[in-house]
Amino acid sequence: MSERSERLGMAAGNYFKSGYNCCEAIVETFRKEAGVPIDDKSFRLCAGFGGGMGHARDLCGALAGCIMVIGTLVGRDRPDEKPLKEIYPYSKEFHDRFAAEFGSTKCGNLMPYEFNTREHLKNCLKLTNKIAKCLAEYLEEKELLK
Repeated sequence: MSERSERLGMAAGNYFKSGYNCCEAIVETFRKEAGVPIDDKSFRLCAGFGGGMGHARDLCGALAGCIMVIGTLVGRDRPDEKPLKEIYPYSKEFHDRFAAEFGSTKCGNLMPYEFNTREHLKNCLKLTNKIAKCLAEYLEEKELLK
């Protein structure tokens, strides 16, 4: 683990502790601490992904945030800018690494506790920290972070 990934993991945990949901904590970390150019209006897209999409316990909100960060770095503004076949492999590869590392991509499997309990907050804090570290390592490996 690099020093930067450790720092970003801690930052994500701190954002989560301060009231950001898991998706927001990941995205806020990478936009504020790693310089990923996500503006305030775009950041608002993160709000509904916490708790596996509004407490539906479906796709992990932190994973959704990771894919948003990856998309910002390798994505496109228009269809004629680059083909999706140049973008999708990054999302798929990170998704598969996430699933292998955490055993699932589903919030309900990763976080079995009732929302807003001490156990939930403690578990999600640890997960958000570790997920941010994984994303930082992935982005470093792909040379996507400056």
